[in-house]
Amino acid sequence: MHEFLEGGRDGIYIEENYVFRPAEFWTEHVHLYLKYLHSEGFNKVPFPFGIDNDGIEKISYVEGNVYNELLPEEVKSDETLISFCTLIKQFHDIGEKYIENLTGKEQWMLPVRTPIETMCHGDLAPYNVTVNGKKAIGIIDFDTLHPGPRMWDISYSLYRWIPLMSPDNPENFGNEDDKHRRLDLFIRTYGLNDKDNKKIIKYVIQRLEYLISFMEIEAENGNITFRQHIEDGHLTQYRRDLNYIESNWG
Repeated sequence: MHEFLEGGRDGIYIEENYVFRPAEFWTEHVHLYLKYLHSEGFNKVPFPFGIDNDGIEKISYVEGNVYNELLPEEVKSDETLISFCTLIKQFHDIGEKYIENLTGKEQWMLPVRTPIETMCHGDLAPYNVTVNGKKAIGIIDFDTLHPGPRMWDISYSLYRWIPLMSPDNPENFGNEDDKHRRLDLFIRTYGLNDKDNKKIIKYVIQRLEYLISFMEIEAENGNITFRQHIEDGHLTQYRRDLNYIESNWG
């Protein structure tokens, strides 16, 4: 008996503490990186056990709670934000060393972005982070893994975790003072060298612009998942959030 998991792609299920997912053309290279993370002592991600003859990947289950929709109050806390920043800083530091192993022949779901500084997760939203109480303890769903600059991951994290969202977004929380304080807390905790908030916000704007463009192209190319996201109003909300950031933070 297995349990299908909500969120992410279809056809993902858990059985006996293992997660089974349909493999894609990028899965082999994702597995190599996940193994590397474990070899470096970073066991806060799934461990890959390979791909079977039916094209199903088998990975370990990462313990913790995952929130696909609205966050509970404890996860909106500064403690959670600090632990999340610490977690992704460790992830990026190890990824920086992995860059030396790349041949340029790897296949990823998303295009490589320059400057190549580390391995970007590509979607560090709360629904891809496992949490225990107020502490972020793990990272899951590496379909969007690809080489790129740290700020590519950080900018999307700021959008989701500060959060830099329009007040009409159901996932938004906190007032403007809270957001400014949490942004400063994120910058200090991660240890960003460039603490120019305007430059950082420019990255967030670029990241959202890319997301909107990516969704539109995928939907036009027949991607059913992204067509559904657009029908559900996600694209409209991203545009509202982008307008909010440009008007209030740009």
